[in-house]
Amino acid sequence: MDMTRVNKLIFGTLIICLSCFVFNCSHPHTNKSKCSGIRDTLLHKFVYKIVDSAPQPVGGMKTIFKLISKNFKYPPGDADYTGWVIVAFVIEPNGSIDGQRTIYDPSGNDHLFSKQLLGILSTVKWKPGYCSGEAVPVLYTFSLNIDIQE
Repeated sequence: MDMTRVNKLIFGTLIICLSCFVFNCSHPHTNKSKCSGIRDTLLHKFVYKIVDSAPQPVGGMKTIFKLISKNFKYPPGDADYTGWVIVAFVIEPNGSIDGQRTIYDPSGNDHLFSKQLLGILSTVKWKPGYCSGEAVPVLYTFSLNIDIQE
């Protein structure tokens, strides 16, 4: 196959791909929102679990990781803790958080890690999640791996 024919083939494929992209973006029926959610039993209101644009911490995840590394304290003593701390909360349309809850904490009912983690996360400024261009309450789950062994 000569180079001219290869170049035409590549150019033609590029035009087809660009056409598909342009037409898919321009047709309203292809841009339907896939947002869905649940009735939150803690807050007694509808919250979204899947949104068009997910909530994000202002400054990105690096802001959260800096705060955790600076402020997260391990308990003194000889306890062995291994596992994931899993917390959840609702990021409201104004960027505040509400409905904080512990899903799992390796310290058990003491909630040594989840209380700290939720305290740190509540100091973070959040950009809200969006569904169909509107800011909506979004249920957000965050996890942190703990590995403290003697």
